Amino acid sequence: MATRTRTAGSARTRSPVAGVLAMALAAVLGSSIWAYAAGESEPGPGPTDHALDITEEDGMDETVAAADENGGGGVRSARLEEAGLAVPSGWHEAGVRTGSHDGEKVTVTRYQPTEEVRLGGPHVSVVRGEDGRVVGYTALDPDAHNDPRDLPGAEQARQAAYSWLGRTDDDYLRGLTEQWVDRHDETVVDEDGREHVIPGVKVKTRHEDGRYAWVIVGADSRVVTFERDVTWDTAARRRATQMWLHDTWIAALEGGGEQPPPPAALADGAA
Repeated sequence: MATRTRTAGSARTRSPVAGVLAMALAAVLGSSIWAYAAGESEPGPGPTDHALDITEEDGMDETVAAADENGGGGVRSARLEEAGLAVPSGWHEAGVRTGSHDGEKVTVTRYQPTEEVRLGGPHVSVVRGEDGRVVGYTALDPDAHNDPRDLPGAEQARQAAYSWLGRTDDDYLRGLTEQWVDRHDETVVDEDGREHVIPGVKVKTRHEDGRYAWVIVGADSRVVTFERDVTWDTAARRRATQMWLHDTWIAALEGGGEQPPPPAALADGAA
């Protein structure tokens, strides 16, 4: 399959579920997962408590990325596998684009069950910085194990999040301070119009450089989402950093949806 490369601002994606995207965003905005304030979880060991004793057996089980036979996509999938992240078997590399993440040039790769980009549906999206490090990742797969009864508790979520961070970038982990731990759910809509909830537990941290990072841990303690180097605009009461993992924001960027309300970032052509 030929990989379609698009730059920021392109309006070629298909978004048949704009209304669902808007409702999903409203649900997210109504929960604590978007808050940039302290949560209700009891304090536990901080990130640095995990930095000195990280082993491959700690925390979450390693997931295995499927081999992608579509040219460069195979290389990218292999690099995800090295990070303990996953692209489901049989999914396609649906698009690659470039953009900005808090002033840094990034490459955004999107994988889907379908070859054509379909906003609001299941996807794995990966944002990589200029040095190749992962600055954003999300895996919204309704066919994965998503039973909320198998979500980790707060301490298990911390262990999974910090152990994964320690294996991928121990130096970065050492600069983090925990903010809070709380429930975080996402919703996707499949091609038949069925909604699927992807449950998770969000471990929110702040780096010593003043920017935020978080890991969302799903059922069986797998990493569902990771974002780092996120800036908050206090005056605007909005996120300032672009939101390449979030389809509602992308729809607004491409002109196929309305601007998301605060605290989401504004989508503009400069992204």
